[in-house]
Amino acid sequence: MRLLRVELARLRWRRAVVVLLVACVVLPLVLLAGYAWETRPLSDADIAQAEQMAAQDAAQPWVAQDIAACESDPEMYLGPDGVATECAEAITPRAEYYLYRNELELASLRTDVGAAAITILTGLLMLMGTTYAGHDWNTGSMSNQLLFVPRRLRLWAAKGAAVLLTGLVVGAVVLALFWGGAALLASSRDITASPGTWDDIWATQARGVLAIGVGGLLGYALTMLFRSTVATLSLMFGVAIAGSLIVVAILGDNAARWLLPTNFLAFVLGGFSYYDPSACVQAPDGSVSGGCESTLSAVDGGTMLAVVVVVAVALSVWATHRRDVP
Repeated sequence: MRLLRVELARLRWRRAVVVLLVACVVLPLVLLAGYAWETRPLSDADIAQAEQMAAQDAAQPWVAQDIAACESDPEMYLGPDGVATECAEAITPRAEYYLYRNELELASLRTDVGAAAITILTGLLMLMGTTYAGHDWNTGSMSNQLLFVPRRLRLWAAKGAAVLLTGLVVGAVVLALFWGGAALLASSRDITASPGTWDDIWATQARGVLAIGVGGLLGYALTMLFRSTVATLSLMFGVAIAGSLIVVAILGDNAARWLLPTNFLAFVLGGFSYYDPSACVQAPDGSVSGGCESTLSAVDGGTMLAVVVVVAVALSVWATHRRDVP
């Protein structure tokens, strides 16, 4: 326990870690603020501007031409039940045509902005675990630490526990702030969630906190394996950029099931739909129906992610135990 407190103190005083912690708090709240702005209620100024735009468009020559054409053949413009007297009202631009704006919905916030916030936090914690371990190897302080703690696996576990614990705490606090702000925003606009929405939100955040903490542990384990921040960052960016392309090149249309983003979102959101050619249903006339989608469960997505983490941790522990320390 004493060694864990020491590692937590070392982690807290690392300047790069402090910057990443600030980013963990700021970026999700910026996403929430952006969503709040995009879904803001219509103001009197918005309505006045829409009425002005409608009046300007109504004065355009094409409006009168379309009304005249509609009156000569109302069925073509308004359907079988159309009459000429309805043409002017149907074709003339109205203010409501220019007032479209999405409303705040907690269910969509969970699957869109909420999932993006969890993804960002996971990436930042991976960077935190990477820079924390990489600094010790780059400066050579790892060998000095082993003079005081000669048991390598004990030191590895203490460092890993510090990163994991920090990730869990940061994830829980930031996501609580995020959804606390979302709840206040919805309350200020008199928006109530549909039954079961908050249960889904809390379940998503619980899995998200776990993903964030384990993401930090994964970044730490990989850096302890490669003993280089640059090598770990190169691997992370390589997987993010080229990993999906390689999987698609090998598996073709069936690759979506095995992509890391697909499994990550399936675990966090409690299920994720992806393109699956085998789910398509071909009709006798040759047309395709059925949606061509399959749903990956949270258990299946989490299982694949767990395999990746377990393999990385096992290799990291083996390398720490067997390889010489410079």
